[in-house]
Amino acid sequence: MVAGVALLRAPDDAGLRQIVDEMQALRARMLALIDEDVAAFGRVVDARRRTDAARAGAVGEALLGATQVPLELASASARVLEQCAAVLPAARPSTVADLGVAAALAAAALEGAALTVRANLEGLPASAFVAESRNRLAEWLRAAAALRARLPRAREESTP
Repeated sequence: MVAGVALLRAPDDAGLRQIVDEMQALRARMLALIDEDVAAFGRVVDARRRTDAARAGAVGEALLGATQVPLELASASARVLEQCAAVLPAARPSTVADLGVAAALAAAALEGAALTVRANLEGLPASAFVAESRNRLAEWLRAAAALRARLPRAREESTP
């Protein structure tokens, strides 16, 4: 929304147009990930209920899928934070608080996805996927912390 408002004031700004377009696509993708995460969790539950010899393999496969969805959400959330920082210089003063809200929500989504990824990785055997997932997650979390430091945040007001 903040980039869209800024774009109204600068309709020829190709950079703002690109941010608006990317954020609309990310919004749609992140909403779709909600349903994908529910389905992935359902597959984990179903696999854990199995009692046959293929249970362990089914659980591992289901956990792999249930890890990929929040990994994608973490990536998308990190990208939203990057774009919040990119649009800050062009943000109208009346929308800076909205930008801070977007950044706070993106950071929360990244943190939530990280918790889910880490929990799921614990159930998977050591592999290149597990190591790479942990590394990517750590990188996104480090970058997010640096970006949050540059973006508007709520501060406790001091009382007189």
